[in-house]
Amino acid sequence: MSGAWIVPLADPAAGDPGLVGGKGAGLQRLCGLGVRVPAGFVVSTAAFRAALDEFSQARIEAPLRALPPAASPTQLESAAAAARAAVLDAAFDAPVLEAVRSAYTERGLGSVAVRSSAAAEDAADTSYAGEHDSYLELHGPDAVAEAVRRCWASLYTTRAVSYRGERDAGPMAVVVQRMVPARAAGVFMTLNPANGDRSAMACEAVWGLGEPLVSGTVTPDRFLVDKISGEVLRREVADKPTRLVRAADGGTVTEDVPESLRATPCLSDAELAELLRIGRTVERAAGCPQDGEFAVDPAGVALLQARPETVWSRRAPRSVTSGGTALGAVLATLTGGTLDRPNPRNRRP
Repeated sequence: MSGAWIVPLADPAAGDPGLVGGKGAGLQRLCGLGVRVPAGFVVSTAAFRAALDEFSQARIEAPLRALPPAASPTQLESAAAAARAAVLDAAFDAPVLEAVRSAYTERGLGSVAVRSSAAAEDAADTSYAGEHDSYLELHGPDAVAEAVRRCWASLYTTRAVSYRGERDAGPMAVVVQRMVPARAAGVFMTLNPANGDRSAMACEAVWGLGEPLVSGTVTPDRFLVDKISGEVLRREVADKPTRLVRAADGGTVTEDVPESLRATPCLSDAELAELLRIGRTVERAAGCPQDGEFAVDPAGVALLQARPETVWSRRAPRSVTSGGTALGAVLATLTGGTLDRPNPRNRRP
């Protein structure tokens, strides 16, 4: 496939997952719905192919193809590490990286997130969430170009190689997107993952940026909202002692949450109503329940990502045991962990 190396998110061409990956195509669809999406562009799969020519890709895949059928975890990790090193070497100072630097500088994006967008990502029958790398709060063209190179290499992380099994790796696109100065951030599902009920929306959120929610270092607030009436059916407010915020000199820093906010809901009813409106809009357009990420700043709710929900479309309903959480139920279902004792490897994007 040929195509432009740099594709703006709002460009109709960004609707092609073969060119911009699953995440990029999903963001283009959101832009088309009039949903607030942070500005940015996609470093396309054509750029990936230009940086890693056929000879280089064959060399990259060689350690993995040489693995025995019953490879041990150690052998798999060693082969994956060799493949990643080969990507970084092959893409070093590739001309497409200069195009990335120029695209970032010309758009004046400031602080950005650089996120992997594999061509097979976020399809209805697969979910590569957390399998490939993402980088937050990057400043400057060189930092962005290096993050793009490392996202390409993350196509061969051990977990990504293990997850896709016999599937072809495919090419990797990369989304470069302006960071939202988040007052709060979180994840949502346009169904109740405890029982598959599509008349409710579940979400979890924390103060500041969303990474502590991903890593599990901060217990989030949890909400369940009736999608028909807008009523907040359940509101579980956690003690949130810390939050991740932008550092004055770039990057991020963990700071203490003011005492008055620690046990205060990080989402207001108005913000939940706005998130519900967005969730219903996206679900209606997609024709199926959605799993997404969002951030809240002074301008309101910004949607960072939305993709098809992949658990209840394939599994029979199961209930949450005592002490379980709605989104924890989904993670347990995905990984085979129990709801009271979720698999410690669980991660979200």
